[in-house]
Amino acid sequence: MKDWKRYLYQPKPASELLKDATIVIDTNVLLAAYQWREVTVNKVLTTLQRLKGEDRLRIPLQVIKEFSKNRTKEIKQRMNDIDQVISKLQRDKNPIRERVPMLEGKDILKNIETLQENHHSALKEYKDGLVELRDHLKKLFYEDHFLDSILEIAQETIIFPPDGKTDKDLIKEAEERFKNKIPPGYKDNPKEENSSGDFIIWSSILQLDTDVVFVSGDKKSDWVYKDNNENPIVARRELIEEFFIQTGKDFAHITPKDFITSLNSDVSEDVREDLSNYKTKFKVEDSDELTVIEPVNSQEKLDKITRRIFELVEDLCQKEELKIEGDIYKALNSLVANNIISRKTREEIETIIKINRDIDLGLLGVNDFSVGWAISKGTHCINNITKYLQN
Repeated sequence: MKDWKRYLYQPKPASELLKDATIVIDTNVLLAAYQWREVTVNKVLTTLQRLKGEDRLRIPLQVIKEFSKNRTKEIKQRMNDIDQVISKLQRDKNPIRERVPMLEGKDILKNIETLQENHHSALKEYKDGLVELRDHLKKLFYEDHFLDSILEIAQETIIFPPDGKTDKDLIKEAEERFKNKIPPGYKDNPKEENSSGDFIIWSSILQLDTDVVFVSGDKKSDWVYKDNNENPIVARRELIEEFFIQTGKDFAHITPKDFITSLNSDVSEDVREDLSNYKTKFKVEDSDELTVIEPVNSQEKLDKITRRIFELVEDLCQKEELKIEGDIYKALNSLVANNIISRKTREEIETIIKINRDIDLGLLGVNDFSVGWAISKGTHCINNITKYLQN
């Protein structure tokens, strides 16, 4: 093929390549097991085992390294989630009669006292059960059947780094590519650790001389093109082109949901639900310590941010001489109608307010990832509105 024709090369879709291509698994697919139900994990493992039997499964060594490093953090996160539930269970230690002494001896108060006693008993039983559940998770550190399965599946499927290249060599090569925003991995460049992980995985994939389908929940723009709903459409052209130039074969990216449902005709609704929620349930941590949102500090911080947003929105309306009558939602609508803030900013602020209220009402745990999002977006909104007010 003439060199210029590579620019017009059209690859085959992932759904077609799945029939015969080599399947490469990303780290996040393995780590997601600690978020999914057992039925989903079993379906994924069965599919991987079948592909291994067909000699079509490959796992980069970098994936194994990242999985090994992050699986303990995923287990700790699940334990932390349970601790957050336990911390919210509060028992009212004061007898109810002390609050309404004038009703002492009345049947209505006696009934409430009985209910209070039953409530305390049930609360203790629930808390003890949660503690037992958390302790059960501890066993995964030394008795993890999923880890055993991955160890068996990984046998004879590992792709090692290119001959003669050390991690140091690959990291240096990645840094040179990042300077020119050559995918994949440049979106991870700001990270202090493992910023070259995606490129190291890519360098392993480039050694394969077959069509390749890469199964990953990674939806960053240095891997895929996305639609308006952030759903992946197809792998980046640069990746398809680089793989084709090096191997003469096709490369495609596919999400775990499409991967499993395409290869299995009997996928249950529970499995589909797990796979569909993949993007919101899973987050890989690269630091040595588990990143956890501190309950009190985060709740106080988000509440402070929310109150500050209310103040700034009011100041903004006063500056623009808009009448809002103390209603934050009317204020935001007026600001949008007058092209002072964007619809996106209004939606973000409304979501921040909702998250803050959900925490107050006990509908949302302070360790939820959405709380971290709200703090980050809230800080960004405060900075933008402050700059506008200062101009």
